[in-house]
Amino acid sequence: MNCRTLAKQRKKDLFLREINRYNWDAVGLSETHHPVTGEEKLDDVTLILSGRTDRKHRQEVGILLSGKVRRSLIAATPISERLIMIHLKSTPANLTIIQVYATDSSRDDEESEKFYL
Repeated sequence: MNCRTLAKQRKKDLFLREINRYNWDAVGLSETHHPVTGEEKLDDVTLILSGRTDRKHRQEVGILLSGKVRRSLIAATPISERLIMIHLKSTPANLTIIQVYATDSSRDDEESEKFYL
């Protein structure tokens, strides 16, 4: 889901209100514009973020987990501002979720090459 920004609290509140209309447990997010890496607790859900190291508000990805799924989290691996991976305890086998925000055709060739390498 492309959320466009979660950098401001009012955007987070609006997003949570909208997403809670659905029966969900894990949601991959693109364009969070949240320039940090780590976990953030939002009400009874957890937002796991992979941000930029230069603290600029561009790209960034995340995965939103319900409380039930958060208890199954084994590890979260932020790889870049465009890629995050989580591992969940599950039956019959553990589960890996990867959230990717790929470059689009409006980006220059150098940025696309960097992403795909």
